[in-house]
Amino acid sequence: MAVITSKKTYETKKHMGMIDITDDFQQAVNDACRDAGIKSGIITGFTTGGVAGLTTLEFEPGIVYHDLKEALDIFSPYQDETGKVIHYRHHETWHDDNGSSHIKAALLSPFITIPFADGKITIGPWQNLTLVECDTRDRVRDVVFQVMGE
Repeated sequence: MAVITSKKTYETKKHMGMIDITDDFQQAVNDACRDAGIKSGIITGFTTGGVAGLTTLEFEPGIVYHDLKEALDIFSPYQDETGKVIHYRHHETWHDDNGSSHIKAALLSPFITIPFADGKITIGPWQNLTLVECDTRDRVRDVVFQVMGE
């Protein structure tokens, strides 16, 4: 079984900025199939850092620019109704303001694994592989792609 690892860097936007990285997953599979002669297996994407996540969703404006952020803000709001940053005990440890970001990221996942067959990732027509930035600041994020197959 071959294992091929690659990495790509992204510039993310704060407070639930999302990037559709579906094509990058497929490109990693394409490269692995070409370089290692594999046809089927799995690809895992893993984002480094504690306040970002990977998920699948329909990458359309309603969910990308509004719905997912609002849903996660119910569990872990950043500001109260007056605009004041809500206190989390995490802030006491690091003297920062991103306690809510860590909770949002924990509700997502830093990784996602997708099977591929005949060199094509097996996602549905409305499934986009999405990098989600949960931090309170714009960031630079790496996603490590690891392809395993035969």
